[in-house]
Formats: sequence, structure tokens, C-alpha cells
Amino acid sequence: MRENGLLETDQHTLYCLRHSFEDRMLSAEIDERIRRDLFGHTLNRQRYGSGASLEYAHRLLQAIAL
Repeated sequence: MRENGLLETDQHTLYCLRHSFEDRMLSAEIDERIRRDLFGHTLNRQRYGSGASLEYAHRLLQAIAL
């Protein structure tokens, strides 16, 4: 990102992008399970079902797209 001039300032990092993404999903009230799936995080309990479909996740993310 830095090599291609995609960071707002020299102080920005990839973690800033992750934090912003999480904040936007929280503001949109996206379910915690879906947020974890999108980040690739694991659950500390047994996972039931197959999770949200890609189409459903896409619709949720469209609402927070810049």
C-alpha cells in the first residue's frame, strides 16, 4: 500500500484499515459471527451451521462501502 501511495499519511498502517473496517461493521450492526468470518477469526465455541452466504455478506458490506 505504501509503495503505491494508498495510505493517507505516513502514520497510517494496514491495521488502521482493519480497525476502520471493524468500526464500520459495528456501526452497521453487522452480526458478530459475520464480522468474525469476514476477518477470518475463530470462535471459542463450536460453530453451528455454515454461516452467512456470500450473497448476504455482500449485501451487508455494500451498505458500508465508501
